[in-house]
Amino acid sequence: MFVAMSSGVVNIGVNSAYAASVFSIMQPKAVKKAQKKQDKKEKEQKKAIKKSDKAAKKRAFEIQSPEVKKRMKQNQKDIKAREKAKKKNNNSGTKTAKKKYR
Repeated sequence: MFVAMSSGVVNIGVNSAYAASVFSIMQPKAVKKAQKKQDKKEKEQKKAIKKSDKAAKKRAFEIQSPEVKKRMKQNQKDIKAREKAKKKNNNSGTKTAKKKYR
């Protein structure tokens, strides 16, 4: 949180997200409505992008030859196994490693 003083603005060490939640500023209803509408639009756009990416990935897989498809599936299995082992290794480590690699 910042405090205005005669010598300028001074930071008193409060997290801005915390300050925003504790010292919330009342906004007009129209502003809240506009923000909600914008958030909804962004969410829909992200959903559309995710859907198109999934379709593109599926198409890229379908146009491959059977040998390449088999190799791609095996690569995915290997990646999953590697990620699982990495996660297990990190979770069995120290407390700080658990926090870092959730």
